[in-house]
Amino acid sequence: GVVTIPAFGEQFAVLEIESAGINVPVYWGSNAELLELGAVQTTSSAAPGSGGNAVIDAHVNTFFHDLDKAAVGDSVVLYTQYGRFTYEVTKLVEFPYNEHKYVLPTEEETLTLYTCEKQIFGSSDIRIGTVCKPTEMVYYNSKEAAE
Repeated sequence: GVVTIPAFGEQFAVLEIESAGINVPVYWGSNAELLELGAVQTTSSAAPGSGGNAVIDAHVNTFFHDLDKAAVGDSVVLYTQYGRFTYEVTKLVEFPYNEHKYVLPTEEETLTLYTCEKQIFGSSDIRIGTVCKPTEMVYYNSKEAAE
């Protein structure tokens, strides 16, 4: 399929985790303004459907408030401008804010979602999230159609 890299700050997808009640717009790039609008995908991670690790995060007090309700086996759907990608949660993760192993590039297609651990006061140094593997990848345009 044909993967289209969006412009920085552009909404390029909607992320849905029905089991956790999450339905959020996803923006390409990350900064404070974009985090107020929805979830963000760091531009140093792979675009969904291109092979590699697509890393998406959002604030725990807004759009990823219920990310901790996701469970292994749950379905995650990412509706992008160029395709619909369905994943299965394969692992729940918890890591310090300065640990990068879950957000680094991977060889295989992966979707990593994360947010801060919930805190009553202040912010947390712990991140929680999910690692997801694809179960279905549907591209709206094929490489042959683009040629």
